[in-house]
Amino acid sequence: MKRGLLVLVCALVFGACAGFGVREPLNVTIAEFTPVEIGILEQRYAVKVRLLNPNDSEVSFDGVVFELEINGKLFAKGVSDKGGAVPRFGEALIDLRVVSGIQDILRQIGEFQKGDKTGFTYRIKGRLHLAGGFGSIPFDTTGEFAFPTGAPKSGS
Repeated sequence: MKRGLLVLVCALVFGACAGFGVREPLNVTIAEFTPVEIGILEQRYAVKVRLLNPNDSEVSFDGVVFELEINGKLFAKGVSDKGGAVPRFGEALIDLRVVSGIQDILRQIGEFQKGDKTGFTYRIKGRLHLAGGFGSIPFDTTGEFAFPTGAPKSGS
């Protein structure tokens, strides 16, 4: 009897873990990027990130670890202990801080001068730590930003 109960409990636990593992990844995009503090050796930015949850269950989190690449090169890193929840089939905005160093800025300036100057690509990747210590969900999203074309005409 005890052995049968133990097998049943193990089956339920492993079944729950297997169902948790097939979760679709969250889509994470940058909604806003604002310089906060520009120093000689270090720069800090406020980043508003949009989390899209394509799953049928809410995702509660209590921390984020991530990196931001621009045009294929590491630009900034960030961590946050802020928590929140992304509703099922919903979205949430979270405010994060990132830090870059002078070498990251200089590398981006050099790449921009060599590039087409019409925009840039970005990649944000990291892990959303689940509330209650139940692991983490990785994310890895790329996007593009095009600079506005044409300047406003004077006199209009």
